[in-house]
Amino acid sequence: MDKVLAKKDFPRFLADLQRDHQVLGPTRRGGGTSTYAKALFAPIRHAEDLEINYQSSMLSPKKLLFPDNQPIYEYEKKGGQVELRPAGEQWDRNVVLLGVHPCDLAAIACLDKLFLEDRFQEPTYQDRRGRLTLVGLTCAESTPHCFCNLMGAGPDAEGGYDLLLTDLGDRYFTRCQGAKGDKLLAADYFQEATGADQQARAQALARLEAGLPEALDIAAVVEHMKDRYSDELWQEFSEVCCACGACNMVCPTCHCFTILDRTNPDRSRGKRVLVWDPCHFERFAQMAGNASVRGEKSARYKHRLYDKLLYDPQRHGRLFCVGCGRCIEFCPAHIDLRAVLRKLEG
Repeated sequence: MDKVLAKKDFPRFLADLQRDHQVLGPTRRGGGTSTYAKALFAPIRHAEDLEINYQSSMLSPKKLLFPDNQPIYEYEKKGGQVELRPAGEQWDRNVVLLGVHPCDLAAIACLDKLFLEDRFQEPTYQDRRGRLTLVGLTCAESTPHCFCNLMGAGPDAEGGYDLLLTDLGDRYFTRCQGAKGDKLLAADYFQEATGADQQARAQALARLEAGLPEALDIAAVVEHMKDRYSDELWQEFSEVCCACGACNMVCPTCHCFTILDRTNPDRSRGKRVLVWDPCHFERFAQMAGNASVRGEKSARYKHRLYDKLLYDPQRHGRLFCVGCGRCIEFCPAHIDLRAVLRKLEG
């Protein structure tokens, strides 16, 4: 079902969402204060809080669904006994994530595969995902780092949303999926989309597509990876890698973690927490006796790519790179994943 929302009616739409949900969206009001700071996903109280035309965020909505430093349980020693108490932080309201770009919608679909459909479900993710309504937003313009088109994750979104907005100047073209989307579109300020609206949306996406990288045969890349595990190109790129883990931390689909115990000085009470842990860190692959299955930096560098493009797709049936470009933008060594992919394509 396709409809149109006039921008003058957007505050009414936001107010209706806020009546039954907490609304989270891209804003600079939640922490970013400098003129060059990235928008972040934080609570939206007023329409003017939204930075709806944001290009990208440093951290994706993953941090809301699968948070870093996530408490699992608390413990306290009492006499000779240890008392355990659940410490998971559950949402007490339904939540709307507003303004999620197609690449991040695709990333959430990847996390769904991991945490909802795999053999083991992650309870915090499961609870939050069940309370979530996703209102996506196609990008108005691409960044120099974007390559969502190469990964089939943009610039349009084929699914993974309840509502999807496209900016047409004075109005938003609005597409829905499922019962949640149908319910939201029942409001009287949504008007039927015309043929002209459909054409305007197609033109907007075509302009966006023109600014994205030239096509790449990702199927050929994956096939060549199977035969080039020991190729010199891994050494070429990993030589400049800082192994800082920045790419892991900003990636919307990275999901590796470790478990830590944090205690008070006398260790009479504490908390067990789940912490994001990058596979680029040498200690991530360390085992008992200080043995490491990936002691060389080049091994850790290439493992991340193999995980995104080969291992996870084999397990879950979809690419785990969505082309958001965060790993390129925030790499202190300026490693461009697209250059790696081009070399693997040939």
